[in-house]
Amino acid sequence: MPGMRLLACVLVIALGATAAAAQPDSFPNRPIKIVSPFAAGTSVDITARRIGDAMAPLLGQPVVVENKGGAGGSIGTEMVAKAAPDGHTLVLGTIGSHAFNVSLYRNLPYHPLKDFAPITRTVYGGFNTLLVHPSLPANNMREFIALAKEREAQGKPLTFGSSGVGSVGHLLVELIKQATGIKAVHVPYKGSSLIVADVIGGHVDFFIAAPSIAIPQVAGKTLKAVAVDSAERSRYLPDVPTMRETGLNNVEAQIWLGLFAPAGTPASVVAKLHAATLKVLAMDQVKADFDKDGLVILTDPSPEAFRKVVAEDIDKWGRVIKAAGIQPQ
Repeated sequence: MPGMRLLACVLVIALGATAAAAQPDSFPNRPIKIVSPFAAGTSVDITARRIGDAMAPLLGQPVVVENKGGAGGSIGTEMVAKAAPDGHTLVLGTIGSHAFNVSLYRNLPYHPLKDFAPITRTVYGGFNTLLVHPSLPANNMREFIALAKEREAQGKPLTFGSSGVGSVGHLLVELIKQATGIKAVHVPYKGSSLIVADVIGGHVDFFIAAPSIAIPQVAGKTLKAVAVDSAERSRYLPDVPTMRETGLNNVEAQIWLGLFAPAGTPASVVAKLHAATLKVLAMDQVKADFDKDGLVILTDPSPEAFRKVVAEDIDKWGRVIKAAGIQPQ
């Protein structure tokens, strides 16, 4: 019988240790995984790895990144939605995976708010730039809008390229169209390099470019920047006016990346992850590394503030998608 009592004591101790390990106060008690729902080498992947590397020493556990791309980020995002809500599995979501996709996919296998606990935004793309061929007679948005209406009256509406239906480049142009009343014909591509080549070659009239594309093209004078969608002029393109300068106050696509945990993750765990992420993004070296990539640090003062941003973007871009007549896939 003494042996039975000893075994019972061991079991009680083991169960107690297991329960303690599952408590929020012990978080993290094993490696943390950040899922990048896009391919390796993308800005999402690079951001996840950079944050993970700097976060590991703060939390005392390794932080690994797993790429799980496909379906506009939906595959990797769904995987985290179904993960254990203990803070050890996160996803670096995007405005696409957590705002656009709600209206772009008929049977989205997750809900960005119901199935997730938002932590904070991390970075955003800085600014988006409307690029045209240097010969196009438009140097600002007023001239661009006038040209678009003139071409429409001639029965030759402007054409624009994007990396696909529902992409940032597509939806931002749809927002411009809705704000100004201009017409433009969408030409979807499978890659940004093809769009650049066709605008330079005169096959399409314009497109919306990320900083990594816009800066070298404008510097090399192969393409001309008409306007940027940021609130203030970009320090990389200081001579290019903003869309706000021509009265387009709500024409902006702040392309953020943000950390999410599965819904049900304890508030104390979410708070610890929020604090650690903000510490990482305040590090001089981390800020310098993101600056080299043309990415701007963007954080939220609380997880609740980030939740509000997601809800607002779901509503904003849902209205744009519906008004554009884009049918869910």
